[in-house]
Amino acid sequence: MKYIYFIRHAKAQKENYDQDLQRELSSSGKDDLKTMIYRIKDLEFKAQSIISSPARRCIKTAQKLCKSFSLKEKDIKIEKSFYDGNLKDVLNFIKELKESRVVLIMHNPLLQELCEYLAHIDLENFPTSAILCMQFDIKEFKDIKEHSGEVVFFDYPKSQENN
Repeated sequence: MKYIYFIRHAKAQKENYDQDLQRELSSSGKDDLKTMIYRIKDLEFKAQSIISSPARRCIKTAQKLCKSFSLKEKDIKIEKSFYDGNLKDVLNFIKELKESRVVLIMHNPLLQELCEYLAHIDLENFPTSAILCMQFDIKEFKDIKEHSGEVVFFDYPKSQENN
């Protein structure tokens, strides 16, 4: 069994940066990320590696996750296709993964498109700081294909506001 934790970066600042890649996390984004880290602790979050888009907001999200789950920041891998690639690029990257449990931190709309492709789901939205865990009944990621994933959980900061 293989697992992927798909995470959309925490909310970023909207102004002060001419280059999108350099945008920092906003204060509300940092708060939302703390909320999500607290929630997934109860879900026995396990990962062998974290792979991030090169955008600063994704890297900062990855760093916060490392600190919370005793992973090392120096082990964060950067994947350019998570920022400027397409579905095919990201699928090809996933097929090369060797670990059993990985975290992928990236952007919409590619993230939502990827999850819908892999699990045959229709996501209305994939909010910032959202986490979708998917499992695959395969021995190696090279065997991943359309609709081969099953959603284990999907959570986001405002999901429990009305409870």
